[in-house]
Amino acid sequence: MKVLIYATTFGADLWAFTHYLDQKPEVEVRVLLDDPELFKSEGVAELFELDAELIERKWYHSLFGLRGFDPDVTIMDNRVPLFAPSPKGMILWHGFGWKGPNDEREFRWLHFSLKNCWGSAKVPNSDFIWQCFGPWDFDHRTKVSGFAPENCRILGAASHDYLRQSFDTEKAQPYYPFDVVNKPTVLIAPTWHYGDVFSHWGEDKVIFPKLIEQISELGANIILRLHDSFRFDEEYRTFLEELADDHDNVFLKYKNKNPDNLLDLQVSDLLITNYSSIANLFYATGKPTIHVYPVKDADEEFLWRSQTVAGVYKRKVNSARFIWKLPPEENGGLMAYNLEELQEKIEYTIKNPKCCEESTQEFLDEYMLGADGKNCERIWKTLQKFVYGKQFESDKEPVLVESNR
Repeated sequence: MKVLIYATTFGADLWAFTHYLDQKPEVEVRVLLDDPELFKSEGVAELFELDAELIERKWYHSLFGLRGFDPDVTIMDNRVPLFAPSPKGMILWHGFGWKGPNDEREFRWLHFSLKNCWGSAKVPNSDFIWQCFGPWDFDHRTKVSGFAPENCRILGAASHDYLRQSFDTEKAQPYYPFDVVNKPTVLIAPTWHYGDVFSHWGEDKVIFPKLIEQISELGANIILRLHDSFRFDEEYRTFLEELADDHDNVFLKYKNKNPDNLLDLQVSDLLITNYSSIANLFYATGKPTIHVYPVKDADEEFLWRSQTVAGVYKRKVNSARFIWKLPPEENGGLMAYNLEELQEKIEYTIKNPKCCEESTQEFLDEYMLGADGKNCERIWKTLQKFVYGKQFESDKEPVLVESNR
């Protein structure tokens, strides 16, 4: 089998499944990504070596595919080429997450792009499949996002298989400026859609220093991992960079400059996020997550940031409930509604590192196939049937379940 990985971001599930395929001598893999050399400079590239060729994605690859390589299937996260490079196409979506609504209107460009490449995904299509994280996600994709049930597969998250494995943090030590072996590490990884992380509680310039001071007094490191740097204005970036420069225990990362997050997830003992989909990955480690309630009031108007072809689009929405596909209360950890609660929970989780094991597993069981370590195998078996067998062949019809939490 020849597989083309067409990556918007080469990480998480897309990287995990590529690494899995890379171990199979009967599979030939090519990866198209923005900056291969940047990825190769990351710790994950040295600790989890790939034989698959990494190729810088150019504009013409979207039109003509990869010269000299005729793949059987193209696997994507959320970006679709203009024309199909292969007879078959598969989406490994780039995160489960809470943000939505992911309805047909939001996905209209994605539906158009898929139709242009492999035919409509709204009707049974033997040339296209969409990976779902669990029964709830299958239900949402088929009833809200507009994908035909015959095109969707319940497969779980590929990266969960790697995050479930034991990891020796000493191997990761060379890639961090502080001690990740003997000191606890706090990963702060916010999404960018809500603007400044703590704007609904006050000013980030006041709140971030308070949190860093508290975490430092608790003897912990901080990985401050943000989305792409170009999504933030220069003044905000300067503030964060100066903050990191002033503290030896703070490591500032941007997604477009440090694309891999696997090692950050492995070495961290606590995650703080305002509902980035990175939380659904971190759950697989069993370590605690503190969720910052992302708005002051879910029923108040606020400014929502989204990505379009032209760039970042900002619009006011009447209620945060409109853009949530899953309510923030449905999570696998703890939640903070204000700064005082956040600080209390930071101290509690650092001192009680196993406090969220039960809640994380409950979330994974209900929404993400329990992170049972068999997701890559499921995806591989599905891919074989998809490429070589009948599209609608399955051992068992998916069972949809109602949330009872």
